[in-house]
Amino acid sequence: MKTVYFDMDGVMAKYDYDLYVPKSENEVPPFLKLGSHVFLYLEPMKNVMEAFNILYKRYKDNPDVRIKVLTSIPVGLLQAEHTLDKYTWCVSNIEEFHTEDFFCTSVKKHNAIADTLWNLSENDILVDDWNANLYNWREHGGYALKLVNEINSVNSDFDYIKSVWDSKRIADSIISLIEGKAAYLA
Repeated sequence: MKTVYFDMDGVMAKYDYDLYVPKSENEVPPFLKLGSHVFLYLEPMKNVMEAFNILYKRYKDNPDVRIKVLTSIPVGLLQAEHTLDKYTWCVSNIEEFHTEDFFCTSVKKHNAIADTLWNLSENDILVDDWNANLYNWREHGGYALKLVNEINSVNSDFDYIKSVWDSKRIADSIISLIEGKAAYLA
């Protein structure tokens, strides 16, 4: 079975730097404030979300392919709030979304998946914008696909797709990985 895991922040939703960085030395960043619900209101990355929905519909009845959301949250008091907000965001932005396709973790992504699968393989594809996640995923046997967005850049260590590409090109690139066709990636 092949599974494509999409990260949320910076991949499916625009990364908002201001949510993570305090404006002054004594201020708590918004994502650490109880009741802020910052993840509930993230702006979707339109082309990526359209591509996700194309893939989600295409493979929804295929037992050999799964399209999932794999997102991270910090450990602590806000863990339940952030998890619920990210799940609600997915339900609001993904057509016919199913609970079993949402995975939220407070540990490294490869650890969360390896705990359920034993080991990652090239059939486990992570679409992420953060190099540290991608390196870690690949080091543990998975296939790492970088999403280049407005705030990061191409890294020659990874195949990549770009958030500025139209949704069909993004979807076709991932379909080529899933179906083992000639690489359509940049």
